[in-house]
Amino acid sequence: MTRARLAFGPALVLLGIAVAAPEIVLVGLLAVFVVGVSELWTRFGLRGLHYERTMLRDRTVFGDDIPLDLAIWNDKVLPVPWVSVDDGASKGVVVRDEELTVSPFTGWVALRSRWSVGWYERVVRHLMLAADHRGVYSLGPVRVTVADLFGQGGVTADHDDRGTYLVRPRTLPVRMASQNYVPAGDLRTRHSLFEDPALFAGVRPYHPGDPIRRVHWRATARTGIPVSKRFDPSRLQNILVALDVQVMSGTVWTNDEELVESLMVAASSMARHALLEGASCGLAAMALSRAISGFAMLAPRAGRDQLGSIADLLGRLSVAPSAPFEHLLVRLPQSLAVGTTIVVITARDPEPYMAALTRLDRSGYPVQVVGMGPNGHDAVSRARAFGLAAMTGSLTPDWRTSDALVLAS
Repeated sequence: MTRARLAFGPALVLLGIAVAAPEIVLVGLLAVFVVGVSELWTRFGLRGLHYERTMLRDRTVFGDDIPLDLAIWNDKVLPVPWVSVDDGASKGVVVRDEELTVSPFTGWVALRSRWSVGWYERVVRHLMLAADHRGVYSLGPVRVTVADLFGQGGVTADHDDRGTYLVRPRTLPVRMASQNYVPAGDLRTRHSLFEDPALFAGVRPYHPGDPIRRVHWRATARTGIPVSKRFDPSRLQNILVALDVQVMSGTVWTNDEELVESLMVAASSMARHALLEGASCGLAAMALSRAISGFAMLAPRAGRDQLGSIADLLGRLSVAPSAPFEHLLVRLPQSLAVGTTIVVITARDPEPYMAALTRLDRSGYPVQVVGMGPNGHDAVSRARAFGLAAMTGSLTPDWRTSDALVLAS
């Protein structure tokens, strides 16, 4: 087909000369020009042409959109009058004021951009990625198509240029309906195997083996007797938020996504409250994430970055459980220190795993159940019938617009 196109123009020119017809010669010259121009962009159109996708950040919180810049740069003398870029988009990607289309070339759902770029010119489009749902999303791969002046012909190039971003769930303040209830149990304990260096309690006689940094040099100089610093036991408790993402009875592979999202918000809010109170907090859920084991686990830890780690893990969780919740509960003693409070957030009757909860509670892992959704009160009643601490949690009017997680008896 290409050889026929190249030979068509010269053949008309020769025919026009042979029959002495200037108009045929002119048509032949025009055909040679059109084919030549098309071949020029086919051969050189992609050279020095660069596509760039830039996201301002790779993670955000629900409702906080991510700026997205798309740029095309033509680093050559030859202008490119028609460029089309199909940037693949995963399910759930939403771009403000832009419609995603199905690419006729690849079958991908893609963000399509079209440009006309002059010589040595760089053109940028400023867009916004909507963060209106928790999850992990990706852009790419990319297909770039260049055509000639007439929008015909052209050549394509594929690039495995991918970018991902994470949308974390909302995190709300925790509000108590009654001052008699404290979320996540009693965050303070009178005894601990560990000392807190921030709780200075005086001095004691120096014991052989005490670290040099523990010696109280001023008191030693004043009394003439070696003394060491003494600290109170650590009063911060370990807390694990155990998230039951199965909210429907029967098979574990069906779920109410809206209710699951409310559980995610509740888990993030409870973790934030515990960390602000000074406790060490972790998260566990029997849901698919990047973990090969099929369940997600983040050990309790204090520190400013722990909330971000918990929010990232919640953002990656699927809405469907990977296995029954009790499978997770029986594994917890292998990863937790005795005395860790386990806060179970659920939206269903905990009867299927109540035996596992009572076993944990009796083994030195205090259990507290937080019932959410339409079945929250039933979950609380069931837990209390077995002697477990329990309270209801609510997000009014819904998880998208609520201003606080309210806990009540």
